[in-house]
Amino acid sequence: MPILAGQIAFYYLAAASVASAILAVTRRNPAHSMLWVLALFMHVAGIFLLVGAEFLAGVQVIVYAGAILVFYLFVLMLLDLPREAAGPPFGAHWPLCAAAGLIFAALLWYAREPGLVLTADGSAAGGPPRGSLLAVGTALFTLFALPFEIASLILLAAIVGTVVVAKRKTES
Repeated sequence: MPILAGQIAFYYLAAASVASAILAVTRRNPAHSMLWVLALFMHVAGIFLLVGAEFLAGVQVIVYAGAILVFYLFVLMLLDLPREAAGPPFGAHWPLCAAAGLIFAALLWYAREPGLVLTADGSAAGGPPRGSLLAVGTALFTLFALPFEIASLILLAAIVGTVVVAKRKTES
């Protein structure tokens, strides 16, 4: 892919990701927010494709856009949030959140400085290419096995908590 076309595709995907993330948090209807989150997940998968991480793009679509988003939608339907949907979309702390977002954007802009961030080629010395299935699987089941299991326990606790909250709501 020529450099110009790749840059245009990246800037489109990045701008669409930021726009859909902003729209996801500013919509009053939670179902509409979920649709914007879906758009965000798809654009992030496109960014993964641009950098050559096809496995991560597939995982992004299957796990996040498929499973996690459906899970959030089920939670949304179980909790039935008419009060929250009718209220204001932001609390009293929105200026603080906006300031934190601007500071984060400034830090990202500063990180563009050449020499500030170490760069590496597509593969480690003698290892599989980064982002490939072999590299991700090796890292996941060797170096990151404990954090992977901890994340699965946290997700299990979230599922159990959702069921408990939904059950209490139907009993009362």
